Amino acid sequence: MYKDLEEKEGIEMKEIKICLPPYKMICAFFFIFILALVRGVSAVDEIGPTIDTYIALLTLVLCADTCYQEIPGGAWEILAIKPGKMQRRTIMRRFAVQFVFLFCVAAAGYGMFYLLQQPFIAGREPSQFLTAMAATAASIVMFEAVPVFFTKITGSLWGSVGASAVLWFFLISSNAVKLPAFLQIFAFGGSNMEAGDMSWLSGKAAALVIGAVCIWAVGDFGRHTVRKKKGCR
Repeated sequence: MYKDLEEKEGIEMKEIKICLPPYKMICAFFFIFILALVRGVSAVDEIGPTIDTYIALLTLVLCADTCYQEIPGGAWEILAIKPGKMQRRTIMRRFAVQFVFLFCVAAAGYGMFYLLQQPFIAGREPSQFLTAMAATAASIVMFEAVPVFFTKITGSLWGSVGASAVLWFFLISSNAVKLPAFLQIFAFGGSNMEAGDMSWLSGKAAALVIGAVCIWAVGDFGRHTVRKKKGCR
């Protein structure tokens, strides 16, 4: 039993090292620090929408290579011969590790805004923080999965990042308000929660559904990497 636990811990540590190398962690915290330093906010209720929006951008850049990392070095061949169930389990572990890390970065970023910007305090900080983190979690799920799905169907890492960035820019633009309410992923920033406006929840529910569908569609390493290998010939 202890041997099995040790093997499991060893696998988990290996996945953390693969999907979260030091340079990614450094870049993530540097990004959120610079954001907290230069992005002005005047009140606490502006922090949440800012974190929600820009963590999504950070997520799509950092997570696009979740299933692509082994391709340049040829290690995909080892992964591709493993049972599909084991491959999917590996992918899910990577998604989980990245989600927890990015959620922690978002929480740290909220604190950085609070300390560096010293915004106006309305007296509802705990509820605002929890609401912001819930909204941000949904955005992370979606923008963690979408670029991975794009990478799989296109076989291009940078093409995936570009396509996901275009989607992100559109969803934060003024054109997004023309979409049905359930597709306004970042409506959280424009809602008046003091007046009881909870319409942004439908957008976050849609983000979770889109993320779940993309994760399911990714499947395993085999179908992704073999196609990529053939496309390189």
